[in-house]
Amino acid sequence: MQRHMLLICHSADGHFADGNREAVKRVLEQTTCTFKHREPGSAWYTIMCPDGGLIELNAPGLEGNRPFHRMEVIVYCETWTRGTLNLLMDLMRAGGFGLLDSLDTAQVIVADLQQVIYFPWLPEPPLFVRSSRDLGQTLGLAS
Repeated sequence: MQRHMLLICHSADGHFADGNREAVKRVLEQTTCTFKHREPGSAWYTIMCPDGGLIELNAPGLEGNRPFHRMEVIVYCETWTRGTLNLLMDLMRAGGFGLLDSLDTAQVIVADLQQVIYFPWLPEPPLFVRSSRDLGQTLGLAS
């Protein structure tokens, strides 16, 4: 079973904004996880964490000059690990992204307290998480 999530970047006025490309690239370069393009030149990456966690990441705009407003994350439910939660939290913080657990969610999960005001169009204010443990609990995963 797969869990699809969306990382989105907004500015304080609620409009789409570019995520921090260079910071996201640094996270991917410095992680202990291995990552590779699914296909040469594609925006899809397969990321394997040392503890067995597996993430598929679609990051259109990460390479090049096109807008970098969102990233799609696919996690295979049987491979949720501390490593996948740590990587997801690192990507959120570095890039300035909020996490939508699904497209029909009423709340965004944010890792920066300032981002609480960045999503005025949602019916519920964003949920602020301080750590990957908080993120796991918010997503309903065992701690």
